Order: sequence, then structure tokens, then C-alpha cells
Amino acid sequence: MQDKYNHQEIEIKWQKKWQEQNLYKTVDEVKGKKNFYALMEFPYPSGNLHIGHWYAFAVPDIFVRMKRMQNYNVMFPIGFDSFGLPAENAAIKHGVDPRKWTYENITYMEKQLQSMGNSFDWSRKIITSDPEYYKWTQWLFLKLYEKGLAYKKKASVNWCPSCQTVLANEQVIAGKCERCETEVSQKDLEQWFFKTTAYAEKLLNGLKDLKWPNSIKESQKNWIGKSEGTEISFKLKRNNAPQPPLNLRGGERSEGELSIKVFTTRVDTLFGVTYLVLAPEHPLISKLTNQIKNLKEIEKYIKETKQKTEIERTDVKKEKTGVKLNGINAINPANGEEVPVFVADYVLGNYGTGAVMAVPAHDDRDFEFAKKYKLAIREVITGGDISTEAYTGEGVLMNSEDFNGTKSEEAREKITKKFGKKIIKYRLRDWLISRQRYWGCPIPVVYDPEGKSHSIPEKNLPWLLPEDVDLTSKNQSPLATSKELKERVEKIFGKDWTPEVDTMDTFVDSSWYFLRYTDPKNEKEFADKEKMKEWIPVNRYSGGAEHTNMHLLYSRFFHKALFDLGLVNEDEPFTERINRGLILGPDGQKMSKSKGNVIDPDKQVKSVGADTVRMYLAFIGPFNEEGQYPWDLGGIVGIRRFLEKVWKIAQKIQNKPTKKQKEESYPATQNLELENLLHKTIKKVSEDIENYKFNTAISAMMIFINELEKKLEHTPEVSKGAFDTFLKLLAPFAPHITEQIWSQLHLQSESTTKSIHLEKWPEYDELKIKEKNIVIAVQINGKIRAQFETNIDIKENQAKEKALSLIKIQKWLTGKKIKKIIFVPNKIINFVV
Repeated sequence: MQDKYNHQEIEIKWQKKWQEQNLYKTVDEVKGKKNFYALMEFPYPSGNLHIGHWYAFAVPDIFVRMKRMQNYNVMFPIGFDSFGLPAENAAIKHGVDPRKWTYENITYMEKQLQSMGNSFDWSRKIITSDPEYYKWTQWLFLKLYEKGLAYKKKASVNWCPSCQTVLANEQVIAGKCERCETEVSQKDLEQWFFKTTAYAEKLLNGLKDLKWPNSIKESQKNWIGKSEGTEISFKLKRNNAPQPPLNLRGGERSEGELSIKVFTTRVDTLFGVTYLVLAPEHPLISKLTNQIKNLKEIEKYIKETKQKTEIERTDVKKEKTGVKLNGINAINPANGEEVPVFVADYVLGNYGTGAVMAVPAHDDRDFEFAKKYKLAIREVITGGDISTEAYTGEGVLMNSEDFNGTKSEEAREKITKKFGKKIIKYRLRDWLISRQRYWGCPIPVVYDPEGKSHSIPEKNLPWLLPEDVDLTSKNQSPLATSKELKERVEKIFGKDWTPEVDTMDTFVDSSWYFLRYTDPKNEKEFADKEKMKEWIPVNRYSGGAEHTNMHLLYSRFFHKALFDLGLVNEDEPFTERINRGLILGPDGQKMSKSKGNVIDPDKQVKSVGADTVRMYLAFIGPFNEEGQYPWDLGGIVGIRRFLEKVWKIAQKIQNKPTKKQKEESYPATQNLELENLLHKTIKKVSEDIENYKFNTAISAMMIFINELEKKLEHTPEVSKGAFDTFLKLLAPFAPHITEQIWSQLHLQSESTTKSIHLEKWPEYDELKIKEKNIVIAVQINGKIRAQFETNIDIKENQAKEKALSLIKIQKWLTGKKIKKIIFVPNKIINFVV
């Protein structure tokens, strides 16, 4: 065995061998093995793996390798989420084709991913920008379209004038585009949507049985935002003028009078309403222009609101602003009181009814607004002090006429019955999927001369992206500049037919990619239903916490819709979900080139090796928690030293003359203490890997190897089998060094030696992890006065006899009478005197 641990030579050698042997290629069914689908979020081909990619991909591979050794038929696929705006922006900046930029990056990143030593099944690789893939994205879109789950309508959206595209709320940071930092504005556009709201209740109910952390479930629950409450109508009074018999959306005629509908979960506070607030988008405002006395002021405010994003408008820290609609009042149905009506940007037109009843005494936001504009604050629920802040809790009604003295819960039922009706509202919105960009999946729709939309026939799929586009074109989607696309449409459909020129949100591509992995080469369907049955639902899915309410929720919606269409076998795609933490720079800050704290994984691999980097990332903190972990240069050095110690011990064991002994999984050593520690280590490492607590598993292995090193110095007969067992435990963490040591410790040549990664995972012996001796505390009247060591499971009479023989205890019992003895097995014996 070579003296020096040369990581570069070893890692290149074994990565090549594994690839040649197709060691990690998965077949759909293996006799005697249960299928296990381990999935991680596939990467965007940005061009260079950063340390965050390593953390995301290399650490879950530890779990995957253990499952294989535990006799599971594991599928661990890899692919690229390759459509998206970054490729297009890079193409514009550098004057290159987005395709060229994307696929060159993929080629480079594949080499980087292989350098990790991960056990990916590369035979199942998918790339979402391949026509062979996006053909089926388009086909699935059309299935949803046929069922009314995809539709087009005009909507107010976040618009980046620089990127020339719609942005999701999550892509707007402090009012600016997250990519180019241009000020974002609101714009009304015809857009395509998926009807996610039709699945709000199913998405909520489906969470109950999922093996997911509560934090993820709660986050999705809050995002869906189910509210059970009451709808109340407030009649409008406008300058004492007669009410025209208009049929207005958002309002309601009642005996010739218009009204504003509001939704509230706290109808018990109805008597405390002192004003109403309309969203600037509320359709009623444009119908009241003749009655609003300060119309110009209102129009100016609405125009300013259009420059703000929804996130800015609803920010709780933002100072509340609004304008009173002079000449317009509303009548509280509970007490007949007239209250003013405001327009304010903190109310959204697409949430609830677009109007709220304001109860400043019992709502923090309303309290702040009322204080600013000197509006009445009327207390109607007992239990708090409203002099400095709103009381938002439950209580007993006051100042509420016939309902005085009624508890909040009971009052909600009674007031709803008398003045309103029960309804359910959701915070969830329909999913806006249109993007006014080039590098995305084309929406497979065309328009006839009358402007009616039609599906692209299946025989014409994939509906290819044109190549003759102007990426810098302003005020229109790049696809609108393609002559080839227009000619293609007219050739297939007829003169004056036009193409859809928007592309799909890339989250559509990633909402079904896990299904394609089950059958990636299928040309006849997106995936064979029987093959999906073998693998879906995904057993364990690891990813970033930032995707909890977008990708993860969208995937669940998509899968449930496909289930209802009879295209998949179950209605939930992922059995278990685990969110990882975040790796920070050495300074404890988020990594950024401008801060100079970015860790280049390629340099680290060259310096200390992939095994060291993998193990350090696993050791940096619990992977199953959403923590933030600074990169520690001293920590990675410690991991390298640990692996060097393993290498040296392997040399000693190989070179040490030993007696002929049976080759068992872990034959008995002549040191029972070490053997017991080995079995405890097996138990600890197995359980910790299963629970993604890789850091404590590594700690346990470090403890064992230190003990083994001590025994080797003094006990020549330490078993090679014990070290073999340890190597199997270490193999998922450090696959290259363990493979090299394994091949050299065994007699066969490296070409015939069975890979350590195909060996059976060690099992522990319950009897050998049981403690042989314990310490019993002896108490007098509940206070510890002595202790003794004894065998485990000692009987009460034996413990009593042993305790009473102790000189210290005899001293405390002199002249005392024992009234009672309390014995807690294996812990304490207490004499009550």
C-alpha cells in the first residue's frame, strides 16, 4: 500500500472505474430489492458550481450510498433545469446564442459534478431545454388547457422594463428586479395562468399525511391561506343622490342601492367599524367618478400605487397611506352608522373582495391608519388596553347593542346569521406562467384571424423555439420578431393566423421533471404509467427552503391535476421532503464576489480532495435543519487529518503480521471494549444518516478511529474485520479513499475486487451495545448522599443491600428509621427516613 494519501490520483482513478463499470446505473426492478427513489433539486446550468451546489448535491449522496448498501434498488438521477432568463441575459451581454451558452455550461458542470464522486445515474439525464423534453411540457400544458385549468386573462403584473418581462412577487426585492436591480412597475397584460386556486383545498388536505417537517407544512398552509369567515355588505350613500340601477362587479344592488362587499374573519368586531377601505384596483371606484369630489387626488394616488409591487404594498413595516373618497360614505348594517370610505394601497384588489372593514380598536394595521388620519377608534371587545395599541385577541362583546356580554366565538355565529353569510377565502392566487422572454418553453397555442386561441396539434409537437429572434427588442416578446415562426403558423394553419409569443415560466418545466426521470427516453409518452408506478411517489426529496412555496407547491398542484386527468397513479408526488441549510462565507456573511468571501470548490478539491470537501460539508452542521453555517478553514483541515489517520491505520493493518482468522463481517476482537464501541458506532452512524444528521455520524466515527488507533499500538491482535466494518460505515462519506483502501486490504486484484459500495451495510448486535455496568445514586430524603457502580438490571433487594453496606450511607442512617424505599431501576434508590 502506497505510503502517501494522494487524493488526486485516487479520485480520478475511481471516478473513471465507476463510470466504466456503470456502477450506479439503475434498472426498474431488481429481484429481492425494494425500489427507493432519492431526488434532489436539479441545478440550473449557470456555468460553474459554487460551494452551495456541493452542499446540495454531495451531502445527500451519503444517504443514497447507505441505502444501496442496505439492499435497496436506488434511483438517484441528475439533470439540468436549463431554460431561464440568466441564459438570455448572458446571451445579450456577450453576444452569444443562449443555446450555445447553456449547453457549454452543461458540459463544464457535468465534469464538476462527476468530480464530487456522487453516485448519480447519468443514463437518466434530462435537460429541460431539449426539444425531446419540452415536447412533453407542451403536451401536459395542453391537457390542462383542455380541462380549463390553463386560461388567459388580463392581469396587473410586476414588470421589469430592463429585462422586459413579468416577474413573480418573489423575484422583486425592495421594489427592484432581483437580477438587474431596475425599479419594477405594475403593468396590465394579457397573461396565461394555471388555475391553482381550483386545488387550494386539495393542496391543504394533502399535507396531513405527508412525512414532511412541520415548518414546511406550515409554510405551505400559510401560503394557501385558508380563511373561514363572513361576507358582509355595506350599502353606499353618495351625496344623498338617488342610486342608479347599475349592475357592478364588486358591488351589489339591494333595493336600488349599491353596496361594498367585505370579507372578515372577525365579524364579532362589526360594531367597531369606523371606516371602509377599497383597494386602488377596486372596480367600484371607476363607476363612482361623478360622485367623488376629490377625483384628481384619488386618480393621482392610484397612479402612484401602480408603481409599487404587492410585496411593497403589504409590508407591515411600511407607513400606511390612503385617501378618503369625499362624497362617498357607507352604512354599517349592524347599527346604521355612516362611515367614511378610503382608498389605500395596503388593500389588494385580488385578495378577498378587494375591500376591508376597518376596526382600529382590534386590528394593528387599522389602528395605525386611524391614528394617522384621526379616525374614530371604538372598543367593542373586552380584554385589552386600546390607548396605545389595538387589542386583537378574543373576549366579550361591548358597545355592540344586543350582542353585549356575548363571547367572541358565539357572537361570530350570531352576527353572521343576522347580517352576512359564511364563506371561505384563500390567499393562494392562480399561477401566472407567461414570460415575455425567449429562452423558455414556447406556449403551444395559436390564434385565428378573429383572435380565438387554438391548441397546437399533437403531431406538431414539439412546437420549436425559433432561432431568428431579436433578443434586444423592446415592448414585445422576442418571439414576436421571428419571421420563421409567423411563416410556420401560416403554413400549417392558414393566412392571418398568429402565434402565441410568450414562453412558460421555468417552474412549469420543473413541476414534472421527476416523472420523466422514470422513463427519460420514451418518445411516445411523457412517461410510462407502469414505470412511474415502480418509482413514484419519490421516497425522499431534498432541496432549498426558498422553493417551499413556489416549486414545491407548483409540483404538488401539477401532480394532483395530472392525477385527476388519469395520467399518474397517485395524487402526491413526494413522500418525504427535507430542506437544507445555507453555507456562508468564512466571515459569516452570505457569499458574494463583491465581498470577496466566495469559496471555490474546485480549488478546495484540488488542495484537499473531494472526499474531504464532502465530509466537511456533512460535518459543518445538521443537514436536516434550515440553519446557516459559516465556512471554517480550520474545520476542513481537521477532516483532512481524520482521513489521513484512516489511511495510516490501513497501512498498519495491512503491514501487521496477523494470525490466520476467519473473514467475517466483524469477527470478534480480543478487546471487548473496542468491539462494543464498534457496534455502538454502527447504530449511531446508521440512524444519523437515515435522519440526515451526518455531522454527529462523523463525530461517532472519529471517536471510534481514535480508540482503534490506541488499541493498534498495544494490541497486535486487533481484527482486520473490525476495520473493514468501519470502512463500510465511512464509505458513503468518503467514497474514493475507502474504495482504494478496500481494494488493497483484500487479496484479489483491483479489477476483480467487489466494490465496497456494493458490500452489505453493517448491522449492530443489540447485546453488544448494551451497557454492562451502571451507576446507582443513593438518596436520603431525596438528596444524593452516595453512589455505587453495579451490573445493569440489578434487583431492588440487591440495590438495597449494596446501598446499606456503604459507610457514607450508614452514617446518614444512624439513629434514623427507614419509613419507605423508592427504587427507580438502573437509576436511583431513595431512603425516606
